[in-house]
Amino acid sequence: MKTPKFLLTVVLLVTLASGYCFAQNQAVKTLSPAQTEKLAKDSEAVVLIDVRTPEEVAEGHLKGAKPIDIKSETFQQQTAKLDKNKTYILYCKAGVRSEQAARRMLESGFTSIYSLEGGIDAWKAAGKPIEK
Repeated sequence: MKTPKFLLTVVLLVTLASGYCFAQNQAVKTLSPAQTEKLAKDSEAVVLIDVRTPEEVAEGHLKGAKPIDIKSETFQQQTAKLDKNKTYILYCKAGVRSEQAARRMLESGFTSIYSLEGGIDAWKAAGKPIEK
C-alpha cells in the first residue's frame, strides 16, 4: 500500500520540477546598453526590434531597429513572420513592454530573445547614439 503513494509522490515531484525548469528556461534575459551594443554589432545574426508605438519610434530609435508595436493588433502576425532561430534584442522606453513582447515571442517558439534593460531611456543615459 505504501509503494503506490510513494510512486505517486515521486511522479508529482518530477512533474513539478519539469514545469519549474521549463518556466526558468522561458525567463526573459536582459542586457545592459553596453551588452546590447556589443551583441548588436553582429548585425547579420542579431535583429533589434523596437516595440514602442510609431509616435515613440519617430522621436528616435536604435540604428537598424525594426519597429513592431506590441500594442498593435498585428504584433503576433508580424513576429510570426520572423526567423525563430535568429537572435532578437527587443526594447521599448523603459523595459516593461519589451519584456512582455519577449515573453510572448518565447511562448511562440523563439529561441534567443533578449530585452534591453531600462529600454531606450537607459541607452540614452549611457550616451549611446540614436537615429531619427
